[in-house]
Amino acid sequence: MSFYPHNVKYKAFSVIIAAVLMCANLSACKKVSDEPWDANIQTANSVILTEEITQTAGVTEEPEATEPVPEITEETVEGLQSETALQQETAESAKETLTAENEMPEDDLIDELNGENVTVKAETKPPKQTKASETTTAEKTTKTSETTAAETAATELTLQSESPAETASHSYGTNGYSALNYSEQKGIWISYLEYSSAMMNKSAKAFRSTIGEYFDNVKALSFNTVYVQVRAFGDAYYRSELFPTGDRYNGTIGAKLSYDPLEIMVEEAHSRNLSVHAWINPMRLMTDSQLKSLSDSYTIKKWYNDSDKCGKYIVKSDGRWYLNPAYPEVEKLISDGISEIVSGYDIDGIQIDDYFYPTTAASFDSAAYKASGTSASLSSWRTANINDMVKRMNKTVHSANPSVLFGISPQGSVDNNYDSLYADVKTWCRSTEYCDYILPQVYFGFDNAALPYSDTIALWSSMTSSGNVKLVIGLAGYKIGAADAYAGANGKNEWINNSDIISRQMKAAKKLGNYGGVAIFRYGSIFEPESSVAKQVNAELANIKK
Repeated sequence: MSFYPHNVKYKAFSVIIAAVLMCANLSACKKVSDEPWDANIQTANSVILTEEITQTAGVTEEPEATEPVPEITEETVEGLQSETALQQETAESAKETLTAENEMPEDDLIDELNGENVTVKAETKPPKQTKASETTTAEKTTKTSETTAAETAATELTLQSESPAETASHSYGTNGYSALNYSEQKGIWISYLEYSSAMMNKSAKAFRSTIGEYFDNVKALSFNTVYVQVRAFGDAYYRSELFPTGDRYNGTIGAKLSYDPLEIMVEEAHSRNLSVHAWINPMRLMTDSQLKSLSDSYTIKKWYNDSDKCGKYIVKSDGRWYLNPAYPEVEKLISDGISEIVSGYDIDGIQIDDYFYPTTAASFDSAAYKASGTSASLSSWRTANINDMVKRMNKTVHSANPSVLFGISPQGSVDNNYDSLYADVKTWCRSTEYCDYILPQVYFGFDNAALPYSDTIALWSSMTSSGNVKLVIGLAGYKIGAADAYAGANGKNEWINNSDIISRQMKAAKKLGNYGGVAIFRYGSIFEPESSVAKQVNAELANIKK
């Protein structure tokens, strides 16, 4: 027992009261590039971040309808690798000019269970690209990220918090599990599309059996990592207090779980010594009909119902809602969602994919941009918001479990990341403040006219030359046996005429100085291919195994 003079205790108590009052006053304002100030006592998972801002290219205007659209492949129908219908749909735009490919995974272009007839279209429209070996506009305009001018701009990005109390981070505790990861990742993405057959209306026993077969196939290919999608549209394929159950569980958003899919996937993967990375999309939400069907208890539904926050915290773009990272309350929800997963499950990594801002249109976040009072360009301001969000996610992962990896899987085109998504990939490649590994989706063949594979991976390798961040190369398993409409004359039939592209790409990646592995998108495309390309896929798999 300790003893203190009465006046000392009184003075200490007074100091504490004064500090609390000061926190309450300061919590009314937020610096967008910093962690939101918590008026409550910070928990172990709460961090205050100082953001670095990369000065990127100026505001990119929304492309006109006549602009060439990015590539759409088998994404239009689940597991379908035929591009006939898609080539017809994009014929008008394809006549304009050779466009760079859309590296966005197929799971994002259609959702047959969303209850609405959504027009199939790419969610961003990247401009024409130059070869990776050339000096790009993005490379020129982002050099200011290392200057004091960019650091000065950071102080200008301020935004008033509309509800300071909501920014207090929820504590989900920590997890002492020692993560299983490999120095060379050899991974397969398992998306929500696979859940339609593996999980939909299945019992726990049936799901365990099916996912076990999936993992056996991954293991038989001598791969060691699975990236399982646990949140695609502001939903959850695990027990969550924050997000409703995804519709691939039983066809209904927000259904009550009778078993925990992620728990089963973790158990089955670890029993086979496979590393499990929980793959999420941090910003993309649902359609109108899906949001309307949700319980009012969910935060995203509360924002949807609130006229002061609907259109600000959540914003509609091309028929789908997205979270707006400009607000501290939104960052908090994203961060808490990650903390909930890492603290509650023995996962080995968290991975976010390539969907950040869904549009370049200024209307998406005009209210937040105006309220910030910043003198920075819209492009720089948005880039700062994404950097802040990414850094906070990284901190959250390591606060919950230091052994768990945080990875980012951006588009393979460096230009697209800056010009369309406001993703500061060069900064992320340099510092573990943002991620442990970066996994660009280099979904291009060797003969691709705009972004040939060898040049593209060399560029990414140069960006990670510091050695702080591991480089894992993402490969397009879904293109095997299919025409590549946007690869140019020489590259169009490359995936049809060859059955060893993936295996050669794996060998080329392994020669990189900072090589951290490869990953193939996606499970269904290589283990459950369409009959029209099955022979080609099986030949490719045989070459991979050699």
